[in-house]
Amino acid sequence: MMPDYLDLMCQHLDKIITSGTADFGPDPNAMWMASLDIRTGKYPADDTRPPHIGQRVYRLIDAPRGSTLYWDQPQVVAAHHLSRVTGNPAYQQAGEAYVQDFLLRCVANNGLFVWGNHYYYDVVQGTAVRFLDGRHPPEPVDFSTETSYLHEIRPVPPAWALFWEQNPALTELAIRRVGEKHVFDAETGGFNRHADNRQSYDFIEAGGILAETLAWLYAKTKDSSLCDLALKIARYSFAGCHPETGLIENSRDSKRWDKVTSTTEVGLWASSLLRAQAYTGVAEFGEMAAPAVLAYLKYGYDEGANRYYGRLNVADGTPQTGDKETTYQPGVYADIWNALFPTHDYPTALADSCVSLYEQTGNPAFEQAVHRWARIIDEESQNPDGSIRYAEHYGRAIRFLLRASRTFDHQPYHQQADALAQQAMEQLFDCGMFRSHTGEDRYDAVDGVGYLMLALIDLVTDEEPDLMGFGF
Repeated sequence: MMPDYLDLMCQHLDKIITSGTADFGPDPNAMWMASLDIRTGKYPADDTRPPHIGQRVYRLIDAPRGSTLYWDQPQVVAAHHLSRVTGNPAYQQAGEAYVQDFLLRCVANNGLFVWGNHYYYDVVQGTAVRFLDGRHPPEPVDFSTETSYLHEIRPVPPAWALFWEQNPALTELAIRRVGEKHVFDAETGGFNRHADNRQSYDFIEAGGILAETLAWLYAKTKDSSLCDLALKIARYSFAGCHPETGLIENSRDSKRWDKVTSTTEVGLWASSLLRAQAYTGVAEFGEMAAPAVLAYLKYGYDEGANRYYGRLNVADGTPQTGDKETTYQPGVYADIWNALFPTHDYPTALADSCVSLYEQTGNPAFEQAVHRWARIIDEESQNPDGSIRYAEHYGRAIRFLLRASRTFDHQPYHQQADALAQQAMEQLFDCGMFRSHTGEDRYDAVDGVGYLMLALIDLVTDEEPDLMGFGF
């Protein structure tokens, strides 16, 4: 019998709203804490990580002692939908209060939001802080001089509608600053993952999110300059496709491994471009997304292992099977349970993009890839006991299977999604909350419980929820 997923999600959010907000310290507010002990619903008394958990984030992305709306966006979107499905307005109201208090405290003087991979709100200090790596403690943001050059929105496409509903003018300003500060060459669309107007690492995941962000605002304002810049940014990355293999470089401007490597990150990029196409009606976005993903599918599948490779040489399509050069580099094979975050390995996002690209093009290569990914998920999801599994990965896989079930009218995929959802409940739900990963009684926003909640809402309602700008 299917668990009452709606009730479990209500219990989870009830606990956050009741005891898991930033209602202490020098600046009490309604933002949600980034980490909680699921037994108490409060910030962990001991926030050190047990050795068996391993490394999840390679700098202070988990926002210790703080709140981090960037990673919480999927859960806030889920809270909105849970209110609509259950008729209880408390969850949407709590999410709106969170956004309102964020906008009051975490916007730089130039209009950019202070969030993402280098900022969070430190509840104990009562101020936004910035950080570089785990070797240096976070330092308070000086809003009199801060220009948010470390602004970095990847890999979560922002749920801009959440912010537009509360403050359209401030949201528009933030997005326009994104277009100004992340681009170093407005003629070519050359961009940087950071908002510093410099030529540096142009990860394709960042470029895709920049393009869809500008396209989202174009849909609101019909300012053609936004659409034009979004296209240029997408073209800049697409120009990194190798003329013979068609594989796209992870970063055109890098001098590291990512210059000569293509990864499953192409799926995140492609999905962003498809959303940009939906916002603008410009077919060129999809015309770039499809061949880039097709190239990865062509070279990336190991039939004997039933796995997709994690890294391909752009020049000839061969897999990179040597040791990783960095911790955040993908392994030999793409891993749907990859613990490290953020990484450049997004296999289930690539799988999801194949569903969308099949719906748009009807190309049988995308259908074949969907069936392969479903088999991979089935094989890789067996016997979870003892392994560390994260809520986001469950949510992404369940959503993909539900979409594949509808697109191909294949009921076994729905059954597979239901079984995976029940496994997720067995592994993650306890004490009236979702632990966000197995192995400890802890919830962390960066682990993506919101992805799981949105997938469960889809499973219950048999309808994809409106993601309010956010994209899987």
